[in-house]
Amino acid sequence: MKRWIIISIMVFIISSILVVAQEETPDPQPDINTLYELVEQAQAAADRAEAALLDMADIEQQAKDAVGLAGDLFGLFEAMSGAIGLIVPILAIVAGVVGFNRLNNASQELREAREQLEKELAQRNKELDQLRDELQATAQHQRENATAASIALSLLPVGERQYRAQDYRGALDTYQRALQYDPKNPIIHYRLGYVYTQSGELEKAREALQESLRLDEQFAPSRAALGYVYRRIGDSIQKQIDALTKAGTPNDHPEVLKLKIDRDKAYVRSEDLFVDALDTLPKLMDEDGESWWGALGGLYRRRGQVEQAIYAYERGTQVTPQSSYPFSNLALLYAETGQREKMIKTYQRVEQLAWNEVQADVDNYWAYADLIVSRMAQGKVKETRDILNMALETAPTDSPYTLESLIDTLERLARFLGGADAQAIHDVVKDIRHFAEKRQEKRDEEARVEAKRATSELRAVQEQQSPAEDKPDED
Repeated sequence: MKRWIIISIMVFIISSILVVAQEETPDPQPDINTLYELVEQAQAAADRAEAALLDMADIEQQAKDAVGLAGDLFGLFEAMSGAIGLIVPILAIVAGVVGFNRLNNASQELREAREQLEKELAQRNKELDQLRDELQATAQHQRENATAASIALSLLPVGERQYRAQDYRGALDTYQRALQYDPKNPIIHYRLGYVYTQSGELEKAREALQESLRLDEQFAPSRAALGYVYRRIGDSIQKQIDALTKAGTPNDHPEVLKLKIDRDKAYVRSEDLFVDALDTLPKLMDEDGESWWGALGGLYRRRGQVEQAIYAYERGTQVTPQSSYPFSNLALLYAETGQREKMIKTYQRVEQLAWNEVQADVDNYWAYADLIVSRMAQGKVKETRDILNMALETAPTDSPYTLESLIDTLERLARFLGGADAQAIHDVVKDIRHFAEKRQEKRDEEARVEAKRATSELRAVQEQQSPAEDKPDED
């Protein structure tokens, strides 16, 4: 209804405007399209007016609802105001109880936290004390180790002098004492093994040198020395083979065959160690100042590898050109390969070098040995006899190998020379064997005397320690 009233009013207004316009401007007549547009605009305005009326009605209703809600809330507030007077004290009491419990719990947690902190601090202090004690003990241990290592190193020159003086027992005792101060020193184990080798105690030598290599597997001197030990082990097995065959045991006997296998294994192991050490240090020398190439040449000679033996000895002459040792062995190889002229020429050089060495060191047994061989090779029997006893006296008493080595070399030379020269050599060998037997008898007698003395001392100690027998009372 309201809508139609608004539309009528709008139509009336528009019509009035048109009439006035016609009166003022009779020409031209209004366009019908214009009238339609005006009607549509009036219609739109009526729609907006109606929407505004509806919005006003909604606002009026919302206002009435708000007034009603306010009344309801006011009534509810009046109803609750009486209960609040009772609830507030109760809430205050509850809040007090809750607050007290929280305060009590917080205090308990604080005490527990403090106790835990104190425990942790005590544990940390204990750990710090233990760490401090460990550091102090470590420092003390390091100082003791440094002192012990210094003492051990100071004993090495002592053992070396004893060895050069051919006091092998004394050198062994010194090196063993050094090991008590520094048991992880590979050099001491090496020196000990070297002296054991020269003393003929090959198993002890092997153990000492293997321990040296366990401590330092790249220590070339120990590898070369161990190679020499295996060569000597192979030589000792060969002696067993020779003894069996000399007694009539066939070469194809199982016992002989097994010994040959063991010998070959020892020689192979020896070669591996020698080659490895010399590849690392081609100029490596032993404790007697000789090139290890000479020992390798001796191994090749024993295995019948003459060309390799000659090569090794020639390398040795390059390392120690003033030593008679490699030249002497080289000369004998020339003899065994039929190079007599070269042999004689080389032995002449050996004689000169060996003589210079014994003049420089009158206790140099190996130089004396080379001097004896070189003179016998040249037929100088009288000159050999002049120095024979002196040379034999310089042979180390603790090493049976030294005289055996000289005898073996002379017998090889005799096989090559033959005739009267060979007989002269056999006579010298006979004298050397006689000297060795006398020396061994003397050593055996000294050992018996020492054993008897030790037994007497032990018996005396036992008698002193035995309880005294009860004696009868005397009137």
